[in-house]
Amino acid sequence: MTLKVYADRMSQPSRAVIIFCKLNGIDFEEVRVDLSKRQQLTPEFREINPMKKLPAIVDGRFKLFE
Repeated sequence: MTLKVYADRMSQPSRAVIIFCKLNGIDFEEVRVDLSKRQQLTPEFREINPMKKLPAIVDGRFKLFE
């Protein structure tokens, strides 16, 4: 299973997580969530992060978010 990073590159915290993964050679899939279109408020994203904030990381059944 690949680590999934839910992010919007306009978000500084999202960019920080992406840069961290790249610098440390962590294989990940970037899943883009467009904040300007309020995609973080969808029911699908709420299942990933009930706080509806970015970034969020999913590794199998483990979910990490702020």
